[in-house]
Amino acid sequence: MASIATELKYTPVDSIPAIASGVRNAFNSHKTKPIDFRLTQLRRLYWGIKDNEAAIVQACKQDLGKGVFETYLSEIDWCTNDIVFVTQHLGKWMKDEKAPDIPLANKLLSPRIRKDPLGAILIIGTYNFPINLSLTPLVGAIAAGCTAVLKPSESAPSVAKVLQHIIETSIDASCYTVVQGAIPETTALLEEKWDKIFYTGSANVAKIIAKKAAETLTPMTLELGGRNPAIVTKNANVRLAAKRLLWGKIMNAGQVCISQNYIMVDREVLDPFIAEMKLVMKQFYPDGAKESDDFGRIVHGKQWSRLKQMLESTKGRIVMGGDMDESQRYMGPTVIIVDSPSDPLVAEETFGPLIPILPVEDLDTAIRIAGEVHRTPLGLYPFGNKQETDRMMRETQSGGVSVNDALFHGSLPTLPFGGVGDSGHGAYRGRSSFDCFSHRRSVTSTPGWMEGLLDVRYPPYEGKLAKFKKMSELKPNFDRDGKVKFSPVSYVLSLGTGSKTGGLIGYAVILLAAFGVRQYLDSSASKPQSYMFAQMREALGIPKSTDILDHMHSLPQPAQDEAQTAIRAIESAAMIEQEAQPGLDELISYLEGRGVRMGLWILHIARAWDLEDGADSLIMVGDSMDDMVAGYKAGAATVLLSSKDNEGLEEHEYTGVSIGRLDELMGMLEEGFEEREGR
Repeated sequence: MASIATELKYTPVDSIPAIASGVRNAFNSHKTKPIDFRLTQLRRLYWGIKDNEAAIVQACKQDLGKGVFETYLSEIDWCTNDIVFVTQHLGKWMKDEKAPDIPLANKLLSPRIRKDPLGAILIIGTYNFPINLSLTPLVGAIAAGCTAVLKPSESAPSVAKVLQHIIETSIDASCYTVVQGAIPETTALLEEKWDKIFYTGSANVAKIIAKKAAETLTPMTLELGGRNPAIVTKNANVRLAAKRLLWGKIMNAGQVCISQNYIMVDREVLDPFIAEMKLVMKQFYPDGAKESDDFGRIVHGKQWSRLKQMLESTKGRIVMGGDMDESQRYMGPTVIIVDSPSDPLVAEETFGPLIPILPVEDLDTAIRIAGEVHRTPLGLYPFGNKQETDRMMRETQSGGVSVNDALFHGSLPTLPFGGVGDSGHGAYRGRSSFDCFSHRRSVTSTPGWMEGLLDVRYPPYEGKLAKFKKMSELKPNFDRDGKVKFSPVSYVLSLGTGSKTGGLIGYAVILLAAFGVRQYLDSSASKPQSYMFAQMREALGIPKSTDILDHMHSLPQPAQDEAQTAIRAIESAAMIEQEAQPGLDELISYLEGRGVRMGLWILHIARAWDLEDGADSLIMVGDSMDDMVAGYKAGAATVLLSSKDNEGLEEHEYTGVSIGRLDELMGMLEEGFEEREGR
């Protein structure tokens, strides 16, 4: 195995045009497009990472002081799991998709969406998660069938060397390569024509890249940062908020683009919030953060000096931490109470373990300040009750949200991740990484026999406008004031679904169900008690060769009690079924009082019930237990509970039938036929 270079060597600037040309030519050869090639490259990259785990751990420690656990959590395992996930689903993602919302007449054109690779990709990595934020987009580019050049961050030189070694020894060198360097090398790369640029880093550098990309109209994905707010209301769980937000700022020594930049706390809970932070800090680092192998270091002296200057310029008051050591690039987690949104610790992105807290009077003030400080941050972290957190999401913007947590939405590897506005645009991770580097290519195929139908599009057009309008014009369902027109006829025909297709499906379900129930009820004029026990036998999963009572004795006592109650309930049903109007009130009260699972047993009892003549063609669908009881009282032949709204039924251990699934509905009816015929 080739050894990792001991020294980071920058790529000669004059060789960069040839490198860019090489990956463009490789893409144009179409070798990266077959799925077998893509999967082979991804699998080899997986083993390249696994074979160099020790080198990655050592490099992350050298560059960032990152501990072993964090390195595996956020770098190694993240990337290997991503590769495994992508390889398992790539075949499905690559398949053509049926185009949605196509009118029936246009379906003859076989409209579909292909997923084509964009081409040659430039990936510019960053230093805070130097493995993750370099290889994750590369995985997406490979999966999409692209070629790529990776430019790692020069601020993490040890990791940059390992990345180059992994790529050069694992995957096709003609399609995927690494360019090392700083500003001159990056500038040379931007002079080349790319099919997409993927950049992770600061907004200032992103503006330079965007200007250069605009010259050639090159599309970009920009993963930037922001002054991300966390808001803690007086109704929040203060202990959890303090613990989770502190974790969000100690991970990677606070060098996380989506961690909260500042925390707004309701004054009413400010003191207990700070007290909890101090307590949690002691739990996390009993001997202090500086002595812990789990707490990282600032990437280099320039960044350390920037953070120190920010701390010196604030007018706030330090209430926890404040310790630092320039020789180790160490800066401890530091909590500062500030009194203004214009304080440098709030107005600027800290990107370090500084935790400014801004007390606020109420939620209105917090939402207003969040919008003033940064209207489109990368993340939002609301802590409070559901009404409050819903309002915060409704009245703010952000790339993502972690409700009652810190940065958690950004730690799910299959959830799309990206910014909005000036915190970035575009998203990746999981399926979104494949989409990020793919072009969704709309395709139609027009058969020759359709020429007669297409005659309207050819000149001369005299006399064809009316025909064209008849074929293509859509009629609005709203008036000039924007109000929707209500048509009782349309409502009935569509069964309230708002579409002809929905109405047709609904009527098909009703007709099939009615036919099935009719056939079921017509098959016999009576259902003796033995049939009811057959229904109970089926519900309890008792084999036909086993006596019900014998089986009951082998059950745990709670199950025996329930089975006995169910038998008595079925016996009660058998007794009252002779009445003209079944006395369900008593039966319902009887069952509820004994904790019987209502949705299950009433359904089985109903299927065993004799009904009055004239009621055997009626079906009722309900959403609640009250609907079900009312349906039986009205004499409905069958009552089905919809599973779309289970609220209020939990105490009955609700078991129902979803009317939205035709196969489930018909399966239940067929089950009834089989039981009937097998008697």
